Amino acid sequence: MKYSLSTEHVMLGDTDLDLIEKKMDRLERFLKPPFQASVVLRHDMHHRRGDVITCRINIENDGKVYYAKRISDNIQNAIDETTSVLKKKLARHRDRQKKRRWWYRR
Repeated sequence: MKYSLSTEHVMLGDTDLDLIEKKMDRLERFLKPPFQASVVLRHDMHHRRGDVITCRINIENDGKVYYAKRISDNIQNAIDETTSVLKKKLARHRDRQKKRRWWYRR
């Protein structure tokens, strides 16, 4: 899956890049081409939590925008949480579309 990746104050290793690639490939089966995906990873100092990593994923598909944002203490957890939320949103949308097609075929 092609996506744009931007980072702010974060150094990504090979394992992090492989994890992002694997998770984004899993999301691809819920999408119809053409689509655009962007991943943003950011390191911040939160006033109560301390160091946090924010992961934000935007996907544009069929004129709709799917968005998820999660905050965690490390990169892997932030990516996992964000992709799981986005996967649920995409699956819900796909199921609604299937029901709608079934309803019109009756």
